[in-house]
Amino acid sequence: MNLIKCPNNHFYNADHYPSCPECAVINRQSSQSNNMSQEKTLDQHNIATDSVERSISDLNSSPESMLSGWLVCIDGSEYGHSFPINSGTNAIGRGANMDIHLPNDPEISRYIHAVITYNTEEKTFYLENRNGANPIMLNDTIITADAGSSGTPVILHDRDRIKIGGMTFIFVSFCGKDFNWED
Repeated sequence: MNLIKCPNNHFYNADHYPSCPECAVINRQSSQSNNMSQEKTLDQHNIATDSVERSISDLNSSPESMLSGWLVCIDGSEYGHSFPINSGTNAIGRGANMDIHLPNDPEISRYIHAVITYNTEEKTFYLENRNGANPIMLNDTIITADAGSSGTPVILHDRDRIKIGGMTFIFVSFCGKDFNWED
């Protein structure tokens, strides 16, 4: 993960975004507010859009961004929704620039509460608590982080239950010993 700090002190993953997505949201909201006050009609030329997280060519050419699994919410505000997990590192948090964006739970840190990593060489998934103010539960076991640092990564297995904030997820692996994009 290539974390960069923008001029407005937001952190974002430069591997996924060409510019700060949080600033783009703020600029879009400001632009929409101005447009509404001026009662302009929107056309193709003045619609503000966010940058695309990953381009199709990036998805097709890089094993680092290939789908490797999912988190499926079985309890909480995102009930019934699934979140893709790509090869490499996947940041989880409330911030708009997170790979797994969970904006509706105040118990989840805005900036990288946790990380799920799929190591393509080992064909193994890992879960790590990263500065999350609240603990993460993996199958009823607390996964903690030391103050100001990351926790120890733990191995994830298919159908493990992960509780982050007020939500519970089932982890579903796609890649592993039987299939890997690089095979």
